[in-house]
Amino acid sequence: MESKDIDRQLNEMWKKVAGSDYVPEPSPLPHDMRQSNMETMRFLRDNFSKAEGEWKSLVAAKDAQLRDLTAQLDETKAHLGEVKQHYQEAREKSLNEEMATALNLEESAKLIAAQKKNHAREITLLKEILERTKVEMVSLQQRVDAVRAERDEARKKADGLAVEKADLADAKAGLAAKIADSKEAVEKTLAELLSERKNRRDDQVKMRDLETQIKDLTGRLESAKTNWDAERTQWRELWDRERSVWETHRQEFAVWEERLRSEREAWTLKMREEESKGVQNAAGIANILKESSQWTEKVTQVLRLYAAKGVELPSVFVSASPDHGFMRARRNVTRALAIGLAGLLLMSGAAWQLYAWRAKAHYTLTATAPLDLPNPSGLAVNSDGIWLADWNRGLSLKDAKDFATLRVLPAPEGTPLRPAALSASAGGLWVLDMAQLRYAREDYKDGRITESAKTPGPAPQGAAWDGYSLWAFDASTGLLYKYGLDPKGGASASYQLAGLKSLVCMQWAGSQLWTLDSRNMLRRYAFKDGAFSEISSQVFGKKQAAAFWVDGANLWTVEKAGELSGGYELKRYSLKLYN
Repeated sequence: MESKDIDRQLNEMWKKVAGSDYVPEPSPLPHDMRQSNMETMRFLRDNFSKAEGEWKSLVAAKDAQLRDLTAQLDETKAHLGEVKQHYQEAREKSLNEEMATALNLEESAKLIAAQKKNHAREITLLKEILERTKVEMVSLQQRVDAVRAERDEARKKADGLAVEKADLADAKAGLAAKIADSKEAVEKTLAELLSERKNRRDDQVKMRDLETQIKDLTGRLESAKTNWDAERTQWRELWDRERSVWETHRQEFAVWEERLRSEREAWTLKMREEESKGVQNAAGIANILKESSQWTEKVTQVLRLYAAKGVELPSVFVSASPDHGFMRARRNVTRALAIGLAGLLLMSGAAWQLYAWRAKAHYTLTATAPLDLPNPSGLAVNSDGIWLADWNRGLSLKDAKDFATLRVLPAPEGTPLRPAALSASAGGLWVLDMAQLRYAREDYKDGRITESAKTPGPAPQGAAWDGYSLWAFDASTGLLYKYGLDPKGGASASYQLAGLKSLVCMQWAGSQLWTLDSRNMLRRYAFKDGAFSEISSQVFGKKQAAAFWVDGANLWTVEKAGELSGGYELKRYSLKLYN
């Protein structure tokens, strides 16, 4: 049954119950009519009970329908909550997807910008190649024009030769006619020549023998000339080699003589300083002994004066035997002086050790990272990161925090580059190129060479930039060279570094020059009044370092990883200096 029918029947029942359709009872009837009224009432009661049962059934059906609707409403609310939750999750997912899409768009924009830069760089390179091709085409066209001109000249010469050939043919015909005329004369004189023919044959045989001998002699002369030229070439090469060896030996002898002279002068100065120190110490000891003798003499005079006046002194100053007391006092004074001198010597030794300890560089390992370079040869650090040079792979840039590779510079201008040392400057990286024996400054971005200078000698080592000038070291002379403001003009001055003969790496750190030699000795020099003086020298670790760089409070090094693992490691030390 539908809800409308149920409502309608309920309304009818309420009307019946409320009595809206009720008809008032008539006046009381007589007794004889009560029986029929009772039956009527019974009939009405039965109808009322039936209507009441129907009403209750309708109310129960309505209650069941209400319970169903309530359950459906609860299910609808639960479903609505799930729909809201799904909507929230879908909304969050869509927001995450939009954020990821935005990030991807940003990365795509960066990639597109990088691709645009690379495209612009490639366009520039292609333009340069096009310009070079145009220049080469122009030169080739000039060569083709020259070859064409030569061809025209050759054709003209060939035409002239053809004309000459025709003239020669005509002359030949004329000669043939003359020969025919002279043949008759020859036949006439043949009889005369027959007698001479035998002699001629003999002469020809002799001439052939002589020609054979001449050919043999000519061959021998040619072979002798060839051998002589080869020997002369060998002698010339041997002479050049001996002269170069002699020049090298002369330079080495000059270097050794200079080193011996400098070592002898240094030794002489040191001996003079030691002698002066010994003389000063002896003078000091003599003064101390003189003062002590004067003091003892004054004490003896005082004791004699007190003894002459009859004054009795305490037993501390006098004794029964004054001579023994004087000797004992003298020994005590001498012992005190010796103890004082020994204390001064110990204090001076301790002060010297403290000075030597404070003069050295103190460093502690803070980070280590393996390198993927087979043969590193240089190291430099600037605001961009860590620049590394490798003999085979060239220059590369790494991040100073996670040591990731950021950039690799190509070989400049397509020429081979063999970097043996590296130094950073404001205008680029100074590289010692052993392939062409030069110092080249390369741009940080594209590796383009902006400046170059020849090495000061045949065995260059190291490269250092002090902010104004380029410094280089040469192992053949053992000298440090300073370039002028224009490095193309060559070295402007040379200096001698005490204790340094073969260099691995060097760097200007402030006003001090740091060097690392082949014996793994780290030295620091101070440049003052046009000369270098050594500040400190120390052995740098247990493993041989290939390069180093001082960056404020940090010391970066490239060292061997180990005998078993092989390869190289990039290490960072915390640096502490006391002077």
